[in-house]
Amino acid sequence: MSYDRLIEHVCPHMVVEEPLYLSVDRQVVRPLRPIAAAATVKVRFNGEIDVPSYGSSIPAQATGSKSGPFTIQGGVNDKLIFTVGDSSPQTLTLPSGRELPASKIVDILNRTAKDIAFTVTTKRQIRVTTYRNGPAATLFLQSTGSTAAATLGLSVNRNWRGKTVVPGWSIVSDPNTLEDRPMRLIIFDHPLKGYTDYVEINYTTIRQECRRCGGLGIEHDWRYNAGGGLVKVEGHDLLLQEVMKITYTVLGSNRFHTWYGTNVINSIGKKLSSTGIVQNMILSEISDAFRRWQTVKRQQEETIGQLVSDEEYPFRLSVVNLQQSDQDPTIILVNVVVQSRSNRTIEIVRGVKVPMPIDLLGSTQQQQLFNQTIPNYSIIQNA
Repeated sequence: MSYDRLIEHVCPHMVVEEPLYLSVDRQVVRPLRPIAAAATVKVRFNGEIDVPSYGSSIPAQATGSKSGPFTIQGGVNDKLIFTVGDSSPQTLTLPSGRELPASKIVDILNRTAKDIAFTVTTKRQIRVTTYRNGPAATLFLQSTGSTAAATLGLSVNRNWRGKTVVPGWSIVSDPNTLEDRPMRLIIFDHPLKGYTDYVEINYTTIRQECRRCGGLGIEHDWRYNAGGGLVKVEGHDLLLQEVMKITYTVLGSNRFHTWYGTNVINSIGKKLSSTGIVQNMILSEISDAFRRWQTVKRQQEETIGQLVSDEEYPFRLSVVNLQQSDQDPTIILVNVVVQSRSNRTIEIVRGVKVPMPIDLLGSTQQQQLFNQTIPNYSIIQNA
C-alpha cells in the first residue's frame, strides 16, 4: 500500500509572529492585514513577554541577601512580621535548629503564610513573593519584632511594590478603511516607555488578504501532527490527490519526468471560441494524463512488485465534463469522475478561469458573484 504527504489543506488564514513597531505615540499598533477574529489575537512584547489583553504585571518581591543554611534559635531570631497590602500584619515563626537548609525553612513558613509565598533561589537565598500582581501588590517587613530579618538578610522598614511591565491592550476598528476589509488597530491602555519597543502579533486575517493561500482558501504544503510525524494520505484520498497533482502540474516542468503533468494550466489566458478548441484541448489533456498515470500504477504493481491497493488504483476515467458557468462566462467548470479498482468513484471539480474578449463586469465583481453561486469550487485565475 502506497502513501503520500497530504498537500491540500483548508487554509486557516493565520498570520504568525508579525513584527511591528508602535506608532509615534508609543501606543498604537497597526497590523499589515485586517484582523478577522479578535479572539485569535496574541501579542508578544520585545520577543520575550506574552502579553494578554489585561496586560503583564509582576508581584511584589523581596529576596534575602544571605545564603543558607541558617541557624535559628527559638525566642532569639525566629520571628518575621509581614504586612501584605491593606491586611493586618502576620507573624511567622521559623523552626529552631542549627545549620537548617533554606528549603526546610521555606516549607514550614508556607504552611502558615497568607497572601505570600516563600521560595529558594539558586543561591540558596529565601525569596518572598506576593500572590497579587501589579502596583496594588505591596509587601512590608516590620523592623519591630522581625528578629529573623538580619539572619536571612531581609531589609526591614522597606515597602516592596509590584509593577506593570506592559499595559493592557484593546482592539479598535479603524474608521478610515474600506467596509469589505476593515482594519483593526491594537491600542495599549498607556504609552510604552521605550521608543524602540516592538511587538509580534498572531491573528487570523480575511481570505482576500491571506498570503498563505493567496485568497484561494486552500494551501498546498505538508503538515505535521502532534507527534511530529507527517500527515499522510492513503487509499481513495491518495488516488484523489494523485489525479489532481498530475492534472494541474504543468507538463514538462519536472525535468526528471517530463511526461508528468498536463497543459491544462496553459489554457488560462486563451480565448474561448465556438469551435471548442480550448475545451477539447482540456478534455484531451486530462484523458492522456490519466492513462499515463494508470500505466505507472500498473508498472508499480506488475514490474516492480509493490503492493497497490484497490482503493488507490486508477481503474477507469468515467466522466470528464466541461461546463461554462452561467454567472461568469470566463469560467469553465472541469468535472472529472474517476473509478478505483474497488468500484468506488471519486469526483474532482475545479474551475478554470480564462479571459473573454470583453469583460463587462470586471474581474472582482465576477469572482464575488462566482463565490456566491458556487462556493465550493476553487478558481484558478490568470495572474
